[in-house]
Amino acid sequence: MPGPSRPRIRFPAALAALPALLVLPFTASPAAAEPALPDAPSAYETRVTPAEYYADLMADEPEGAAVVVDEAVSGLHDPEELEADLREAFDTLGEPYHVVVSPFPGPGTEWGGAMPPALHDRLGSDGVYVHLRPDSTLFDVAAYGVALPVDEARSALMSDPDFDYGAPVDQVAEGFVRALTDPAAGGAADRYGPPSAGDRFAEGWRGLLDDLDPTSHNGPGNTGFLAGTLGGFVLGAGGYLVWRRLRRGALGAGGVAVVTGTAAATVVLAGAVSLAPLAHVVSVPEGGAEVLSPREEAFSSPPYVVSTARVEQIARELEENTAPLYVDPRTPLPLDGLAATAERLADAPVPVRALVLPMDSADEFSGDPEVLAHALASVSGEDAVYLVAGHRYAEEGVRVSASPVGLGTVDSYELWSATSEIEEPSPALALDAALDALEGVEVGEGAYVGTPYFMDSGIEPPGPRVPRYFDGGFPVGVVLLGPLAFLALVGAVALTRLLVRRPLRDHATGPRALRRMALRESGALRKVLDSDRAGEIPRELMPQAEAVLIAMEHDPDDLDHVGAVVVSRRVMAALEDPGGNVGRAPCRVNPLHGPSTSSQRSRVAEGSVPMCASCARADEAARAARVLHVRDRLGGRLSYLSLDDRAWVRHHFGAERPARMAERLLEEIDAR
Repeated sequence: MPGPSRPRIRFPAALAALPALLVLPFTASPAAAEPALPDAPSAYETRVTPAEYYADLMADEPEGAAVVVDEAVSGLHDPEELEADLREAFDTLGEPYHVVVSPFPGPGTEWGGAMPPALHDRLGSDGVYVHLRPDSTLFDVAAYGVALPVDEARSALMSDPDFDYGAPVDQVAEGFVRALTDPAAGGAADRYGPPSAGDRFAEGWRGLLDDLDPTSHNGPGNTGFLAGTLGGFVLGAGGYLVWRRLRRGALGAGGVAVVTGTAAATVVLAGAVSLAPLAHVVSVPEGGAEVLSPREEAFSSPPYVVSTARVEQIARELEENTAPLYVDPRTPLPLDGLAATAERLADAPVPVRALVLPMDSADEFSGDPEVLAHALASVSGEDAVYLVAGHRYAEEGVRVSASPVGLGTVDSYELWSATSEIEEPSPALALDAALDALEGVEVGEGAYVGTPYFMDSGIEPPGPRVPRYFDGGFPVGVVLLGPLAFLALVGAVALTRLLVRRPLRDHATGPRALRRMALRESGALRKVLDSDRAGEIPRELMPQAEAVLIAMEHDPDDLDHVGAVVVSRRVMAALEDPGGNVGRAPCRVNPLHGPSTSSQRSRVAEGSVPMCASCARADEAARAARVLHVRDRLGGRLSYLSLDDRAWVRHHFGAERPARMAERLLEEIDAR
């Protein structure tokens, strides 16, 4: 089917003006002959929920085989092709299905499983309800009236190391259906344990190949740098051999020949090592970063988007509406006050078009309101100040973007300065604040009109590969780093010995391994809470258990994963040994080691440090090396003990004041 348009739930101006038309024949006053302000602006406050929007579109789909691909994904996918691929995948289920692909979360401002139940409430049909997010393994699913393990299949897919976070949506759908039809789907998440040394080597090798990919921005330069360094290493080795021969004193004819031959062979071998990879670099067909995506290409010229379906729909409705205000039915934001805002738009000092709609980095505008403004101006031909109101992901409140397009009389920088800090609880208040700011902006000829960032950001493919091969550090590698690497061979041997004595494996537990462990352990905990054994859980552990499940549903980071593993294991241990001491603190060196067996003073942390038996026997250097390292939310890797402002660390993963820890966890989740 073509990309979906606004559903049939409409509020045309003629309907809103009907009361005025009915009264007109019965009044003879001069005022009655003048056009009255219609009541249509009140329609802007009439709620059409996102679920209602998509349910209306699904009503036109085949019964039990409904697939709706939001036109907002056209920047990443062809909606018709994607719909066909999804239908082909879900047809193999043999059960009714209702699938929505949208970059927008639906009833709320964040993803959390609200769309499938809301769609089911609207449609009332049994089957599998799936809300897929473009190019993400995070999606929402629910089943009604069909015996399919949807939650287990989703967990299995998210645990599968072959699926990265940004996997294409059609591959995610196919993987989900395979997991859903797998008889062992219930235990699929348990099949993926912590990565082995071979897995880590393979992952590192794949990362190295990605860094050397000739089609990437830095691949040719990285390859040239590595090849130049290897060539320099050969030069260093050859120079060392020549130096050793010269140290022997008088060479004689034979010695001179040996030195000359060694030097010549060194230069030839170094050249071969340095230049041989260039043949591979230039032979790989063009691709990757060298080919702009359709969305990136579209940004360079009007209409600035791959598909104008959504923009044309907005332009039509702005033309039909009684006021230059468009409210998208997919927005979950409150609509109170928009009627008054709609009436106020006509009094602005310059033409204004206001829009209230959701945006996301996966939509056709890349979540950039400026792209939307310029695309809409290109399609509609209307020069105006475009005000776009919407929420920011993981932030509170409504923000406004103001983009003057084609006017030449509004200072774009002054307008940005006046509106960039606006943050209000509703779109009406945000737009009113923007209109107030616009009234304070000087309007006149000669105003500064800057180039929109998306046009000025220089989205261009990289240049030819051969210059990049030699410009990416090749000379430095040949002349400096390669020879220094050879001279540092003894140091390298010492470093190798140090690496052989590497810390315990769990110190190096990677983010994916932590996530798999957390999914496995919290999944087992969820099954217990949903079973008859929930009553056997000690009362003091219940707040921790519930907080773990909530944290795992709200963008958990590495530390959340560690906490989920520790608390889940503590609860399961309490079930296995009801009389045991469930309040023992985990090993402070590494909480994944399990409960502590003793406490000792250590430089790892202040005071008496609870430790497992293994850490208690180790010396200080070994303990320091075993301290668990995790990523923070900025991607940096650091000791988990340094995150002492987090509830997990401050309360020692529930060993101290567990009830307060659960409260603080919920506060941290709300603040994300």
